[in-house]
Amino acid sequence: MPLVIDGITHYSTAEAAERLGLSLSTVRDAIATGTLAYRAVGSRLNTVPEPALEEYRRLRLGRRGRPKGAKNKNASTTAPTDDPSAEGKERDQ
Repeated sequence: MPLVIDGITHYSTAEAAERLGLSLSTVRDAIATGTLAYRAVGSRLNTVPEPALEEYRRLRLGRRGRPKGAKNKNASTTAPTDDPSAEGKERDQ
């Protein structure tokens, strides 16, 4: 359950991982390397403020995968055909 500290919602590392769609270890690594801001609550609890989640999502996650319209380098360069006489011509060349 998120905590509200000074009017800002804070999430546990597990909640932050769930909200970002990442593993818990990835979130812990991001905190350890300083790429994800956190606030220590007591000696055992690190919380991630909501603005830090949004910043991490915007800067680090962005758009994943191949850009829309990008072509696969391994895709065949010839279009399939329904012409039976064309069968096997690609292999013969």
